[in-house]
Amino acid sequence: MSVPASRFPLLLRRSILGAAAVLVPFAAGAAPSLPEVSLPEVRLGVLAFGTVQWVASVIRSRGLDRAHGFTLSTQALANNDGAKVALLGGAVDIIVSDWLFVGAERARGLGLRFAPFSSATGAVVPGRGSDVRSLKDLARRRLGVAGGPDDKSWLIVRAAAQRRDGIDLAHAANIVYAAPPLLSAKLAQGGLDAVLTYWNFAAALEVEGFRPLVTVSACAEALGLPAHPPLLGYVFKDAWAERNGPLIGSFLAASAAAEDLLLRSESAWEGIRPLMHAPDERLFSALKKGFRAGIVHESPAAEAAAADRLFAILHGLGGAAATGGLKALPDGVFWTAPS
Repeated sequence: MSVPASRFPLLLRRSILGAAAVLVPFAAGAAPSLPEVSLPEVRLGVLAFGTVQWVASVIRSRGLDRAHGFTLSTQALANNDGAKVALLGGAVDIIVSDWLFVGAERARGLGLRFAPFSSATGAVVPGRGSDVRSLKDLARRRLGVAGGPDDKSWLIVRAAAQRRDGIDLAHAANIVYAAPPLLSAKLAQGGLDAVLTYWNFAAALEVEGFRPLVTVSACAEALGLPAHPPLLGYVFKDAWAERNGPLIGSFLAASAAAEDLLLRSESAWEGIRPLMHAPDERLFSALKKGFRAGIVHESPAAEAAAADRLFAILHGLGGAAATGGLKALPDGVFWTAPS
């Protein structure tokens, strides 16, 4: 995959974040039986079907957390709403969510921040033998949507359908919101006419013979947005980041190092294969390819600008109802490393 010159160089991003690493020295000649140095803990909330658990596994198995001065623990969460509750309630320090959630909470006075994690996007996938040929053909059809009514991919697809075909799929189609595994099963059983699902589940469906109708990337480009808009990211509280000094930078540096391993190391993938549920070599290869494509990030300023453009498009098409009640994104949604 070619990376445009305008893309923020991944290694430069990592070198900046890597400055936050905490090195633990020890005295020359120290006895090997000395107790381990106690390091601060970062609690990461993960979904069973989310790809952030792949990164977390690499961080821990390769010791990238301790190399950057912390220990990583993970807490399994049932769904996106559960992840938000866990973060707001203090059960975890970091989750993966989207910047509109962060913007809505900031507007209500709760200081959250967003640091992009993945630019991989999903797709709309019709059932086998379907006569659905365009988004407008989904009118009066049963459309399964992963992530809920405020999911960014869903909002992008809705906006594209409104702009190109003049229909709002939220009202024109019969929408079923559910977790991606359930949507895939229902599509295979014929219980749905199409699904809008996450990229890894779309890849699994394609390996099984389903053919995507349109990708979220194509819908984004139709709206004048980057093909890989910043949708998902690490979300954490300002107060937590302030209390723990450089810890968030250390975590992001470890995450970037894990991504780098997944870009260049096949052995790193073998270590997380059980988490991928990919016994089939074709699916294993498709998941690696899709994840690697989503690692490409722009600069924080460019990603914030893309979010602003997407927000303006959504608000223009659907008003505050399409943007979580917001008329504009509050300042400070995107986290930037202290200078």
